[in-house]
Amino acid sequence: MNIKNIETKIIFLPKNIELYKKQFNLLLKSQFGYVKFNIPKNINLYQKNSYLYIDVLNNDPSGKTWEIILKNIINGSARHYLTRLTLKGVGYKVFINKKNELDLKIGYSHNINFDVKHSINVDIYKNLIIQLTSPFKDQLGSTSSSIKTLKKVDIYKGKGILYKGEKLNLKIGKKA
Repeated sequence: MNIKNIETKIIFLPKNIELYKKQFNLLLKSQFGYVKFNIPKNINLYQKNSYLYIDVLNNDPSGKTWEIILKNIINGSARHYLTRLTLKGVGYKVFINKKNELDLKIGYSHNINFDVKHSINVDIYKNLIIQLTSPFKDQLGSTSSSIKTLKKVDIYKGKGILYKGEKLNLKIGKKA
């Protein structure tokens, strides 16, 4: 193998993360549990002291993408990512049916059931705030945006599902 065809990237590993690699499987162990995923064949990983070295073979353009994915997963394993959604509106409520199934009352004639992926933990506060935590930043973002699209925000009344701290510019209604 020619040394010119290898690009090395370095990621810092926190102290509470243990890394195990077997062929193309990577296992991260932290205080929150285990995270297991597959890595492509053109990427080689090895650990020295508290650093993770990523060798990208053949200068593959997906090397930078995998560096960002690994950074996000390592940071998420050390401390989970968090997203909060609030329900604004009269009678809007949310309940947890099963372990990861949300039952939403958001102004429709029926309740909406939403299944959350098993890698995402769900907590409900005062039946109005949904807190999602996960080591996977991409899954957390897609799940929270899917929940948010269940009820479109009414820009005249300020009702709907909003991210915590999201500001709404209310429009003025029709003047008579």
